[in-house]
Amino acid sequence: MEQYEFPVSPAQARMLVLDQLNPGTAQYNVPAAFDVRGPFDIEAFRAALEAVVAAHESLRTVFQPHDGGYVQVVAEQARVVLRVERDVPGARAHARLKAEAARPFDVEAGPLLRCVVHVLADEHHLVLLTVHHLVCDGWSLRLLLEQVSGAYRRLTSTGGSPEVEAGPVPQYPDYAVWQRERLHTMDGSVAFWADTLKDAPTTLALPTDRPRPAVQSPAGGVVRVPLPPGTRERLAEVAAERNVTPYMVMFAAFAAFLARISGQRDLVIAVPVAGRDHPDVQPMIGLLVNTIAVRADLSDDPAFADLLAQVRDRLLAARPHHEAPFEAVVQALAPGRQLSHDPLVQVMLAYDDDTVLALDLPGATAERVELLLDDAKFDLLMNVERQGDELAAHLVHRADLFDRETVRHWARAFGTLLDGLLAEPGGPVSTAGLLHPADQRLIVDGWNRTAAATATRLVPDLVAERAAERPGATALVCGSTTLTYREVLRRADRLADRLQAAGVGPEIPVGLCLPRGADMVVAALAVLRAGGAYVPLDPGHPPARLKFMIADAGVRLLIADGPVDLGVPVATPGGEEPLPPVGPELTARPRPADTAYILYTSGSTGTPKGVAVEHRALLNLATAVRHQFPVTGDDRVLQYVSFGFDVAVSDVVFSLVAGAELHIAAECERLGEDLYARLRDSRITYAFLPPSAAMSLPCPPDARETLLPDLRTLAVGGEACPAELVERWATPRRRIVDAYGPSETTVYATTADLSPGRPVVIGRPVANGRAYVLDERLRPVPVGVTGEIYLAGSGLARGYANRPALTAERFVADPYGPPGGRMYRTGDLGRYDAEGVLSYLGRVDTQVKLRGFRVELGEIETVLAAHPGVSVAAASVRGDRLAVYVVAGGEPPAAAELRAWLGDRLPGYMVPDSVVFLPELPVNRSGKVDRSLLPEPPPTRPDLGRPYVAPATGTERLLAEVWAEVLGLPPAGAQVGAQDNFFDLGGNSIRLLAVLAALRERGKDGGLGLVDLFRHPTVAALADRLDHPEGTRHPADAGEARRRGRNRRERLAARRNAQKGGNA
Repeated sequence: MEQYEFPVSPAQARMLVLDQLNPGTAQYNVPAAFDVRGPFDIEAFRAALEAVVAAHESLRTVFQPHDGGYVQVVAEQARVVLRVERDVPGARAHARLKAEAARPFDVEAGPLLRCVVHVLADEHHLVLLTVHHLVCDGWSLRLLLEQVSGAYRRLTSTGGSPEVEAGPVPQYPDYAVWQRERLHTMDGSVAFWADTLKDAPTTLALPTDRPRPAVQSPAGGVVRVPLPPGTRERLAEVAAERNVTPYMVMFAAFAAFLARISGQRDLVIAVPVAGRDHPDVQPMIGLLVNTIAVRADLSDDPAFADLLAQVRDRLLAARPHHEAPFEAVVQALAPGRQLSHDPLVQVMLAYDDDTVLALDLPGATAERVELLLDDAKFDLLMNVERQGDELAAHLVHRADLFDRETVRHWARAFGTLLDGLLAEPGGPVSTAGLLHPADQRLIVDGWNRTAAATATRLVPDLVAERAAERPGATALVCGSTTLTYREVLRRADRLADRLQAAGVGPEIPVGLCLPRGADMVVAALAVLRAGGAYVPLDPGHPPARLKFMIADAGVRLLIADGPVDLGVPVATPGGEEPLPPVGPELTARPRPADTAYILYTSGSTGTPKGVAVEHRALLNLATAVRHQFPVTGDDRVLQYVSFGFDVAVSDVVFSLVAGAELHIAAECERLGEDLYARLRDSRITYAFLPPSAAMSLPCPPDARETLLPDLRTLAVGGEACPAELVERWATPRRRIVDAYGPSETTVYATTADLSPGRPVVIGRPVANGRAYVLDERLRPVPVGVTGEIYLAGSGLARGYANRPALTAERFVADPYGPPGGRMYRTGDLGRYDAEGVLSYLGRVDTQVKLRGFRVELGEIETVLAAHPGVSVAAASVRGDRLAVYVVAGGEPPAAAELRAWLGDRLPGYMVPDSVVFLPELPVNRSGKVDRSLLPEPPPTRPDLGRPYVAPATGTERLLAEVWAEVLGLPPAGAQVGAQDNFFDLGGNSIRLLAVLAALRERGKDGGLGLVDLFRHPTVAALADRLDHPEGTRHPADAGEARRRGRNRRERLAARRNAQKGGNA
């Protein structure tokens, strides 16, 4: 069979690269299915298809690799694959159609159009046409169906010839040649896009259900968007009112939606354009569609009408520049290429209100069958098309990133938002409702059903009850000191009597300036029994800070173990002498609304603030013992953190209210082997540890099941919990609980049981608690969308002691709870998943962005900690550089090994510039990593500002030579170094194909695929991959291609004339 070769078009070249990155998928299959009822002649339909294929060279084209790229190879003879399947059960027919539509094409062997007919009955057929996108776009599919219908009609109705008259229309290979010849004339259009998209973000920060994989896949899902009836008509009305098109209205609404779910106000959306402005190409079947990237700016919260005007102006300004190949635009902007995401744009809006795909078969009806393939070309694609007099919309999403249920919620949210924007186009975009009413009821009420009965007696009384029930049981252990419940209560009541005699009672704060130990616990219980409020004061803090806290809280009496010069009277906890009076003698019992303690936390201004917690909130914390933390009298609880941190409150309350043993860790038992020894020797059953401390515990992988057999509950919190911690310490007999909550919510607000292999989450609200994820207008956000976490319920603190303005700022009215209720604004970012489980995503005011990318430091730390040579790690951004700090588990691994480890698991922009090894990570007094004490990394050069590193091996020298050749760099001198990145040197995905071809020509490809070149973008990395592995045709130049095109058309015309003469 005679064949002709032609250059591929720029769009085909790009698609072939993408097809190679995801071989064997249906990512670029274009199906059209119809339910045909009535008489249907299968052989006539086959002949009609053959006639259309004979008329269009694009449908006879395959693609062959050549010289680092591809050429189109056009067969002169038509070849049509039409398969007939009979006896297909009706219930399985649709599934069979979808499976057939998703069957991959072989672009090198072809054919790239196929048809299957399912015979369900004599006059009932399912007809499926599937074409590869390389030879057909949406416009072409409509033409294809129209011409097949016409040919079939001529055959069955008139008995005429099915031949399709192509006329003088140029064929697609001619178009490809013509477009390549015009590339140099498009520099102005490329410059337009480069200027328009200058400084635009190269990624859209959509909230994902899972971390973005290092290599994205086309696996996806499709969810229908519920558009209300009449949406198409209302779009047209608003468009007419605002002098825009319905498409512009939909684009603006989609941009508003993306801004709301991502929090990003400057965004870029991909838009397909038909590429059919020239009349000669309008009847052509082939890949003419191009992608343009349209920028939308919602930074000033525009009215929807103003956004419409902005969109209109930008789309109209872009119209003369539609033909600029998208790959050329990407190359001009040169964003760093990553296999983890598409360059420049990750979302697309495809909108077609005009095209109606139909088969017109005489004597039969052909109803289109909705056939939605799951393969995803973008992270998120909104596809809107006409169905009858209405619009149908679907969201296609990457399954690697998003759960189907999350996208279902988003689909409802978009429908709700669109409805609101169309109803009030003059209002600000931000005021339109986003959450569907049913979703709001679920999120606000359904996931906050946490009512639980609390005890009628306050915490100090509950401790007294335990002492009465088990007076001889051990209550406190600290070093060599062991106290029973009888002894603890007797010491506490003796001090409480002295306090009351001195005038301590409700709302009287008493400072506790004591070291870690039994006296601190006894003194706190004594103040509670006396009805006062205790204020922990760390003796290790600077005197100036302590004096500020004393004055701010209004402390008039201090309990210390010796003389302290802090400006207030001092008493010792175990003495018998009367205390200095602070008021008249009191015997009042504390009430639920009285302050139990005031705990000072760091303030953003540098001034500490005192959180005042009432007895009723403390009692609710005790309720959590029964629900979230079932501590019993048989438990041994570790008190790890300093008493000035809120977790110490829960340690004491959980233990003493349950009648358990409380073991107080010494200062020297806070990390590593020493902490492990305390847990082991005291046979601790319940411990709360900061993740940094838990990760410091020795845990050989082969001994995990036998280590610390008594520790049945390990609670962690205070900082993000790495997944590796769960992998290390979770066993069938041990719970790992993530306990989240600021001091303002009485220690814990949410909890989650964590399991290996599952996402690390902060879970659901505790008993009598409520948790919301709200936007800046205090509205609940949809499932999967990031917002600020607000907490409410019985555990809420009163506020900040003597700071009414700050209290009013942080504790605001709860619009979703009971009348008069309040909620606390945490400043933390979070999101709900479709099951009502909350995840923590960082701080509102400390989001880390690096070179235009949002970087989650905790994710880097988690992945790095999973390396077998890493004990614990921390990440930090210093200027425009990303650094990681590593404590090795033995012999430190090479920095390059760690960077490669991260590069295999994370996007390239999350791979650090520097790796710094430390003997231990600096921690603050609460046991958390103190990032401010991490040292500056040693200076390193930026990309291409690095010293030249000469290729050291034969493979490295070969690769450097190939790169220089492909990239057009002079061969002499230090042009390509061992550590140079292909993309930093000006490479792109098309040129990677040339690298692959050059290596094959030299017999040194080592079985490499395109993915390998992306994943190993430096000379050294690719050389390591090569050294340690896991008949020629020439395309015609433009003139020769045109000559061949004329010759083949002349032969086709001669053949048609001969056929006509034979039929005459």
